[in-house]
Amino acid sequence: MNLIKFKREGDIFNDAFKSILDSPLFSTEVSDKTCCKPRTRITEDKQNFYINLEMPGVPKENVKIEVENNLLSIKGEKKVENKTEDTNLVLNEIVYGEFSRTFNLSKDIKVDSIEAEFKDGLLIVSLPKVEEVKPVVKEIKVK
Repeated sequence: MNLIKFKREGDIFNDAFKSILDSPLFSTEVSDKTCCKPRTRITEDKQNFYINLEMPGVPKENVKIEVENNLLSIKGEKKVENKTEDTNLVLNEIVYGEFSRTFNLSKDIKVDSIEAEFKDGLLIVSLPKVEEVKPVVKEIKVK
C-alpha cells in the first residue's frame, strides 16, 4: 500500500474537509494519560489459575502487581514514544497511558505463592490453588 499526499492548490473543498478533520472532535491522537485495559484471558488446571494479560510495548519494569485484602491489582504504564522533528504523525491507533486491572481472589488461592512472568508482551500470573483438605480416615481396631 502506498501513502501519497495529494493536495491541489486552492481546493476549497479539500481545505474545508481538512479543517474539520483537524478539529479536536475528530482527533486521532490519544493523550498519554488515556486509561486502557489490557486484554485478559483466565484459565485453570488442577493446581493453578492463570491470568494472561496482553501488554505489547510495555516494559516489565513498568508493571506492578500487588495483593491486598484478597484483591489482586495489576498496574502499569505504556509510555508515548518520543516524536522526532523529521516525522509527522499521520495516524495513531496505539493507546498509551496508565492501566489498572483488579481481580477478586477466592480463599482457595495460596496468596504467598503467586508468581508472575513477563514474556513477549504477555504477562502471565500463576495463582496456585490451596490443596483440598482430604478427610483423615483412621481405622479403629475392635478389641
